[in-house]
Amino acid sequence: MTTDSNIHVLHPPAPPLAAFLRIGYTGHQKLEALHAAGRFPYRRAVFDASHVYQQDGLVRLLKGAGCEIVLDLNFAEAATPGRFASAVSKLPWGNPERPWQPSDFSVGTNTNFPELMAKFAVQAGADAVLAPTHVEEGEATGWHAIDHAFCHHLRAELDRSGGAHIAIDYQLITTARVLKDSQQLTDVTSGIADLPIQNIWLRASGFGATATGAGTRHLIEAARSLHPLGYPLVIDMAGGFPGLATLAFGVAAGISHGVAQKETFSLSEWRTLPTPQQHGGVGRRVYVPELDRYLKEDQFRAFFAIRGTKSRFGCADTSCCRNGIDDMLENSHTHFITQRTRQIEDLSRIPEARRAEYFLLHQLDHAIRSSRYAAKLKFADEGVQTLVTKAKDRLFRLRDALGALNEADAGATSRSRALVFRGGSGTKGAADALLGKRP
Repeated sequence: MTTDSNIHVLHPPAPPLAAFLRIGYTGHQKLEALHAAGRFPYRRAVFDASHVYQQDGLVRLLKGAGCEIVLDLNFAEAATPGRFASAVSKLPWGNPERPWQPSDFSVGTNTNFPELMAKFAVQAGADAVLAPTHVEEGEATGWHAIDHAFCHHLRAELDRSGGAHIAIDYQLITTARVLKDSQQLTDVTSGIADLPIQNIWLRASGFGATATGAGTRHLIEAARSLHPLGYPLVIDMAGGFPGLATLAFGVAAGISHGVAQKETFSLSEWRTLPTPQQHGGVGRRVYVPELDRYLKEDQFRAFFAIRGTKSRFGCADTSCCRNGIDDMLENSHTHFITQRTRQIEDLSRIPEARRAEYFLLHQLDHAIRSSRYAAKLKFADEGVQTLVTKAKDRLFRLRDALGALNEADAGATSRSRALVFRGGSGTKGAADALLGKRP
């Protein structure tokens, strides 16, 4: 007979790593089809408030399946020259005339915004909202105190509006310069520990799918200084191997990314006025894990026209792409989501203390070997040849930086706390609320 007293757990299960899928302004219909086919593996999704009502079909599907719905209020964008006049201007707290400034929120001014945000979040069926914060660039802009006050007010309004179950996660949106300066980082994080929040989300300009090895190592080292605040950490807009590295090295409990978008964050796009451009998307792009790169359709065809590439780089996962490269191209959303989920699940199965080494030896080194092979091939398209060479060089530099970090980390114990899953609460009522009117 087996009793609790003689059961010994040699290795306690590692805390599961979390993946948040950021839903972009396009592609939600493909995700609906993916969900209908039973091939949507994510349990957490992030919707922009500026687009959530055009995507209510996907919200209802995910909410009904018990997924966690996180709402980004897009308040930071409303205070930037490059984004204030976009879709965020139509939000109840948007301003189509000009970007918001701290002086617009003096005592008694625009104090109803937290109330509007709370009602919006309740009607959108959110399980959590990203706090209405602004970019922290180290200077005393006046936003810091306003953001903290709004966080407190939003909590009170959520409780008052029937959203007591809706959590608030704090958004720290900043730059590499601030992360490199310990005093500035201390300044921008002051007071966060006293806010009514559950998690901290870090979004750093310049970090993401195309981050350098040095930039990835620096973000990991800087983000560790957020652990003493006592909250689980999510790295936002963190695509590619740099995003996976934050999980492997224990700095984050979760990452957030999109599908061929929202995988990198750049403040330069927020700082300058947008130029007129054609709309209609950027065309089909296919993720090739062994290069950690997306290929445009013409690049994809040129790449796989060379002998040896199909067997080495074509998706051999029949549960993902039964017809190899044809499915990779025709079902690029499915292919990316499946492969990224597998990468994260692979890391989750490894004990925390061994995740960094496993990531380096089994995920990154495998990609390096493949990229070295690809760089020796002769492609007719010079653009593809250059792309492959750059992909190889970037992976090598990433390996050098993270390998050195792993050696320096011997005995390191600073790890993010694990995330608590918040989906499945108030599912039916919240989903039905989407059919009502906007606040």
